Amino acid sequence: MQGFDIVAGGQLAALPAFKEKFGVLQDNGSYLIPAHYLSAWNSIAPATEIVATFIFAPLLEKYGRKWGILAASLISAAGVVLQQLAPDWRMHLAGRGVNGIAIGMMFTISPLWIGETCRPELRGFFLCFFNTSIVFGQFAIVVVSQGSSHISGKWQWWLPIVAMYIFPLILTVAWPFFPESPYWLVRQGKREEAKKALRRIYGFEEQGFYEIEASRLEEEIRLTSDLHGNVESRPPRRILGVNVQLEAECFDATNRKRTLTAIFAASAQQMIGATFVIGYATYFFELIGISNYFAASMALYAVMLAASMSAFPLTEIYGRRFLIVGPQFALCFMLLIIGILGCVPDKTKASWGIVALLYVWALIYQLSIGATGFVLASEIATSRLRATTQGLITITNSVWGLIMQFTVPYMINPDAGNLGGKVGFIFLGTGLMAGIGGWYLFPETKGLSFEKLDELYAMNVPPRFFKKVVAEGMSGSNAGELVDKEKAIAENHL
Repeated sequence: MQGFDIVAGGQLAALPAFKEKFGVLQDNGSYLIPAHYLSAWNSIAPATEIVATFIFAPLLEKYGRKWGILAASLISAAGVVLQQLAPDWRMHLAGRGVNGIAIGMMFTISPLWIGETCRPELRGFFLCFFNTSIVFGQFAIVVVSQGSSHISGKWQWWLPIVAMYIFPLILTVAWPFFPESPYWLVRQGKREEAKKALRRIYGFEEQGFYEIEASRLEEEIRLTSDLHGNVESRPPRRILGVNVQLEAECFDATNRKRTLTAIFAASAQQMIGATFVIGYATYFFELIGISNYFAASMALYAVMLAASMSAFPLTEIYGRRFLIVGPQFALCFMLLIIGILGCVPDKTKASWGIVALLYVWALIYQLSIGATGFVLASEIATSRLRATTQGLITITNSVWGLIMQFTVPYMINPDAGNLGGKVGFIFLGTGLMAGIGGWYLFPETKGLSFEKLDELYAMNVPPRFFKKVVAEGMSGSNAGELVDKEKAIAENHL
C-alpha cells in the first residue's frame, strides 16, 4: 500500500492522459502539471498520516492490533474511489489524503505486529520482508503504469489507480484469519487467548511450546516493569483531551535515547534521499531527457526489489549496524557525484551518468538503510512502549515525507527550481547528518532479546558498543571503562 502510493504520484505525472486531465495547457500545445499540484498531491498523504497516527496509536494499546487492519482497508477503498472519480485536482488531492490515513495505520501496525510475534532470531528476516513488500508495491506501480502508458483515454491514468483496490481487498479477505498479537494479549492478562494466537501463527502440535512462549512473554513484560518501575500508577497527561502518558514516557530520561534512535533509524531513509530516488525516478528521468524513461524506471525498481530480498539473510549474518552505518556514507558519496554531474554542461552524457549512479545508489540503499532501518527502528523500543514508539516513528517519518514530498517537485520541476542532478547536493547535506547520527546512535541488535536490550540501555552502554559488551559479557563499569579508553584515543589523535 505504501510503496504503491509513494511512487504513484510520480508515475501518474508522467502519463499524457493524466497531464491532459489535471495539467495546464502550455503555449506549445503540451500540458504541464504545476509544481504546486505535485507538491499538494504528494504531501497530503504524509500530512494525514501524522494526524491519523496521533489519534490511532493510543487505540492500538487499548484495543489491540487486529481491528485496525479492517478499518484501514475500508478507509483505503474510500480514498481510491475519490481518486478514480475525481473531476479536478482538488478531489484527487482529497482521495490521496484519505488513502494516507489508511497507509499510516498499516505502516504502524505491520512492523509492530512482526516485532511482537517473531522470536529474536527471526525478527530481522521478517522485518526485512516488510520493507520488501514496500519495494514490491513500488515495482508494481511502475509495471502497471508502463502497461497503461500504451492505452489511450482515461484508462491510461485510471488503471494505476484502480489497481490500488487490490490492497484493501486482500486485507479484508484475510482479516478473519489474522491472529491478534500474542504479546498484547499477554499484557492484557489473556494468556489462553495468547496461546491460541501463537498456535495459529506457528502451527506446531506440541502444546508445551506454547506454554514456554507464553511464559517467555510474561517474563519479558515483568522484567520491563521492574526496570521502569510502577508506571501504571502514574497520573495521565492530556493534550486537547487526548491521553499522551505513553508518549511522554517515551521521552523521559529512561527511554529518551531509545525513542530518538528508533525515530532516527526510520527518518534516515528520508534524509538520505529515498523520496527523490524512489518517488520521482520516472518523472526525473523524463525531465533530464531519458527517452525511454518508463523502461529505465522499471529496471531501477527491479534492481531495488532484488536488493531488498538479498537483505533478508544479510541482516542476520552481518547485523544491523554493519549494514547501515558504513553504507550511509557510501550513499552520500554518490549523491555528491550526482550533484557534480548536474553541473556538467553536456546534459546528454551527464544524464546517463546520473542514471547509472542512481542504479548503484538504489542497490546499496535497499541492501542497507532501506531494509535494515525498519528492522532497527522496530526493535529498539522497550516492550511497554513499542506501539507508542512505532506510532512516533510513523509520525516523524510522515513529517519527513511531508517535507520531502512538498519540496522535491519544486527542486526538479521545469517551472520551479529545475535543479536536475544538482539536487544531489541537497540530499548530501541531510544524508551526512543521518550518517553521523547513525554512527553514535545505532546499536547492534542482531539476535538480542528485548530483555537484553532493556538491560544494555539501563546500564547506559553507548549503542555502538552493544556488540562488544554482549560478546565479552561486560558489566556496566567495564563498559564505562571502554568508553573512557575510546575518548583517550581520540584525544591523543587530536
